[in-house]
Amino acid sequence: MDGTTAIRVGLRHRRTSLTDKTRLKDSASRRKTFAAALQQFEEQMNAAKVVSAATRPINLYYGLVQAGLAMTAAHAPGTWTFNKHGLKILDMEPSLPDVAVRPDGEGAFQAVSDATGSERTSDAINLGALWNSIPELTEAPLEGMTSAPAVVFNADRYLSVQENLGRWSVSPASPVEYLLASVCVNEEIPTPADRTAWLADFLSKYPGLQGAELWGSEEEAFRKIRSRRFSAELCWPTPKQGMEEAEIDAFFDTRAPAYRFIADRFLRPSFEPAKAPPTPLMSWGLLLYSFSMLSRYQPRKWSESLDIDKSSSAAALEYALDIALEVIPHLVLEGLDQQPLLLAKPMAF
Repeated sequence: MDGTTAIRVGLRHRRTSLTDKTRLKDSASRRKTFAAALQQFEEQMNAAKVVSAATRPINLYYGLVQAGLAMTAAHAPGTWTFNKHGLKILDMEPSLPDVAVRPDGEGAFQAVSDATGSERTSDAINLGALWNSIPELTEAPLEGMTSAPAVVFNADRYLSVQENLGRWSVSPASPVEYLLASVCVNEEIPTPADRTAWLADFLSKYPGLQGAELWGSEEEAFRKIRSRRFSAELCWPTPKQGMEEAEIDAFFDTRAPAYRFIADRFLRPSFEPAKAPPTPLMSWGLLLYSFSMLSRYQPRKWSESLDIDKSSSAAALEYALDIALEVIPHLVLEGLDQQPLLLAKPMAF
């Protein structure tokens, strides 16, 4: 069974398997709403597959809203229903990357964020920043984006030992255990003279890199992979000696949790200082809400953005709406289960 089939079967199985494990068991109203909402989610996703990119954001967004209602019915304490989106577009006139969306009161966005453990955002976020924070979309940028992207994060599952030289302990030259990881960045490798400044700026953008240092010298830690792609090796002194493999995984899970596939980790940039971004599920929700609003209320602008012969962003938008058909059911299943579902990565040929 491939990953897509497993997710589809899993979503249908949750229609019954979650009843006795969640708040559904205590409320007929929750159970009926849960079943109806998941049915609507499934039908909206099926409808999204047969319409073009001109209409697809509407089906994707409203399908995701109904999936969110199923999540709140199953997991939210107290009030679990909502009747507003909880979001607002500030101005639809700017270019796509500069259109901004912000929270607005209490609604679906806030309720589902709370039910799934996502950080609530309080500031407006432009679509370029949202797009670049979603791991699947960083390789297909919209024209005009300038924000920090999600970056590949390769965590080492084992401890490394190095003489401390007095940097982090009272006793000079004492052996210290470190946790190691590398990041892969899609830009030209900075020159040796610029690496200190580049690193300081880079670390400030990603909450998951708090406390990180270069592993070794600047010459050793930076490695060119190819044109416009390089890696930087980072380290953290261990919070305790002799950490087990599960503890190492937990350390990195708080910084760059595994995402969709086994061993795939991504650092995601913050939108607000010292605050984690919304989860990928909620970031997709923000993006699809915005696209659905543009497609409904600015259909000419939306259709012009999708004109493959005139718009430099058309191919990227088509890709995003295609990949959403695969990603959204996966993230919804995780939201219903309230735990990651990590698949084996498909082999590339």
